[in-house]
Amino acid sequence: MKSLHSDDRGLRGPAPAGVGIGGRRRGDLGFSMIELMVVLAVVALLAVVAAVGFRRNEFANLRAHFVADVEGAVVQARNAAVDRQTQVRVVVDRFSVTITAFDTSDDTWRPIDRVSLVDGAGTFGSAGTLIAADTGTPIVCVFGLTPGVHAPSQTATVDPPDDCVAGTQTLVFEPDGRFSDPDGTFSGVPNAGATLWIADRTLTTGTKYSIVQIYPGGLVRTFEQLD
Repeated sequence: MKSLHSDDRGLRGPAPAGVGIGGRRRGDLGFSMIELMVVLAVVALLAVVAAVGFRRNEFANLRAHFVADVEGAVVQARNAAVDRQTQVRVVVDRFSVTITAFDTSDDTWRPIDRVSLVDGAGTFGSAGTLIAADTGTPIVCVFGLTPGVHAPSQTATVDPPDDCVAGTQTLVFEPDGRFSDPDGTFSGVPNAGATLWIADRTLTTGTKYSIVQIYPGGLVRTFEQLD
């Protein structure tokens, strides 16, 4: 009679050392866990890089939108002065530009428009999270008005204001379209041209400037991201 062997009955001997159920080595399970951890680390790193890029893009969009709105507000101020035949003020502070017109019927300055640095939550003040760094130093703000206008190629030889404008500066348009600095904070020569500086310090390469230039004849021009 033929003797029976264990393999004839479909029985298997004990698995070799280091081999688990299904023939998978226990070491393979550990290697898969390491792979998973590496993948998670890479995903986390990519998420951080994407967040930084999104934040930087958010800064750029905020600045560009603000600069465009400031240019529009200045044009609106001059047009309102001519159309209404009254004085129109452009009041500049570190985070906003406010336009008011003089109402001769009751000798009152009435608001026309206001442009400010904003985010989804509303208007920023000095503690705004998007325009203020962790130290509280504003990194996107209005540096203020200076006398004269210059071609972009000449701005390298022109010193901008040192920092965000302290207090306010006022430019007044007259009914004939001319303008002046009634408080003498930036220019003593009426209708000689003026430049409004807006600084962007979000880049590690240094401060970039956007300038809104107001020419004596009423032309308003904007130049972006100048060194």
